Amino acid sequence: MREVLRDGEDQARVTLAEVARDDVYALGALAELAGEVTIVDGEVWITRGDPEVPATARGPAGDAAAALLFACDVRAWRAFPVEHEVAPDELDAFVERSALRAGLDTTRPFPFQVEGRLTDLALHVVAGECPLRARARGASTRAFELARAQLDGRLLGIYAPDSAGVVCHHGSRTHVHALLEHPSPLTGHVERCGLAGGSILRLPAE
Repeated sequence: MREVLRDGEDQARVTLAEVARDDVYALGALAELAGEVTIVDGEVWITRGDPEVPATARGPAGDAAAALLFACDVRAWRAFPVEHEVAPDELDAFVERSALRAGLDTTRPFPFQVEGRLTDLALHVVAGECPLRARARGASTRAFELARAQLDGRLLGIYAPDSAGVVCHHGSRTHVHALLEHPSPLTGHVERCGLAGGSILRLPAE
């Protein structure tokens, strides 16, 4: 992340067609930071950055390429009910506690998914520059941004401790994308998100 977002090394590094296949889950940013990409079980979601109406495509990878992409192969998931509301600032700790109970090694990165009601959601779609970095410099941003008190959707994330500047932004142990169906398809980088009780957390079965 540091190379791409801070140093401007945002050239194409991997074509999505090289990665997208059954059992593959991935998230990242398009080449030249032209938008966000999320891959779920081989299906590619691409939302291209536009401050007004970002365009989202779902399906085959085509010839799109990413400057930044974190991918993993997961053949089976285990489902765990979210029994109580999880506040946005508790999400990282909730994922860690759940993974420990499931017997995962939380000292190493692992993917996770959430399906259900998302609360206090804030996300963005990059458009040439990361808005988090722009705000830190006191600069304006052209990125599309979305904030909702609650809506149904899906999260794909990576829990990666001690990886600030590599996998996660500083101050976070997770890198998360949202996949939204309504009112229109959209995938974006999650800046903040809580979970309502009754949602489902999925962790790798092995």
